[in-house]
Amino acid sequence: MRPTIREVAREAGVSIATVSHALSGKRPVSGATRRRIESAARRLGYRHNQVAASMITGRTQTLGVIVPDIANPFFSGLVHAAEVAAAGRGYTVVVCTAELDPALEMRHVEVLHDKRVDGLLYLGGTDRTNRALRALARAGTPIVALDEALPFLPRSASLVTVDNEEGGRLAARHLLELGHTELGVVTGLSGLPTARARLQGFAEAAGDADLRPHRRRVRYAEAYTLAAGRAAAADLLAREPDVTGLFCANDLMALGAVEAARELALDVPRDLSVVGFDDIFVSALVSPPLTTVRQPLVQLGKEAAELAIALIEQEVAGPDRRVLPVELVVRDSTAGKAARRGVLAVAKR
Repeated sequence: MRPTIREVAREAGVSIATVSHALSGKRPVSGATRRRIESAARRLGYRHNQVAASMITGRTQTLGVIVPDIANPFFSGLVHAAEVAAAGRGYTVVVCTAELDPALEMRHVEVLHDKRVDGLLYLGGTDRTNRALRALARAGTPIVALDEALPFLPRSASLVTVDNEEGGRLAARHLLELGHTELGVVTGLSGLPTARARLQGFAEAAGDADLRPHRRRVRYAEAYTLAAGRAAAADLLAREPDVTGLFCANDLMALGAVEAARELALDVPRDLSVVGFDDIFVSALVSPPLTTVRQPLVQLGKEAAELAIALIEQEVAGPDRRVLPVELVVRDSTAGKAARRGVLAVAKR
């Protein structure tokens, strides 16, 4: 027969309520008492029944997480940071990846709603409205959006993001300081707030030097992916061969741009300096290592999870908006402007 919570309480010398508080994390319990209870539970082989507890408390101690592309190290890093922070408060994370498919994303939100998650961390990857978020918000489930401040988010949703415009400005200033006057940009879908903000910041800083890139030197990639970045950069560099400084609105697209440059017989950084955005871990491992705008990845995931739990536990009133700072990380994909090696081998494309 399975041991009961009453037996754990007797073994630990505490009340049943104290055992419940310690194992569920719902109420504060001293460290010594918690350790005594956990030790007693292990000795007896007791396993806390979260389903039964949820019937009493109305909570499942779970956070749902929607990510657009788990293969992108940026999103997997955010999820890991959020999971660690949630575990520290006694919450479990349930992750769903939408594969950049709006219909699948909507279905995932509906499933998480049916599973009665206590809160949702939402990382939108497209500009298509997700109507399922409204039902979740109407049910009183806290929603914390990460990264994208999408216009269709419910009014009750909170947001944790970074200063995307400042990131674009940092990238432009860096290229300008290196002497680049022929600038290009590969950004994300025009409907994504991050894509617009990063482009706007870059254009503003370049405009201060009267070097704002003409619209013919701006490409909107289909997605924040390596393949989309490669395609957009290949088109830009083939049509605008004078570009020597290129800003890409995320690291995967920047890595795709480096591939496109090589296919056009361009050397990075001798012929083309490339700046990314995110500072995913692979950016320091590729050749050449990528200059990029660093987002505080761990802090983003941690703050989002902690904010969601604080809203669930009614420790704070929502909605809340947090904008974290970014910084430029200079590596070997950028260098001072040098004489071009001649006409590009566009015909090879």
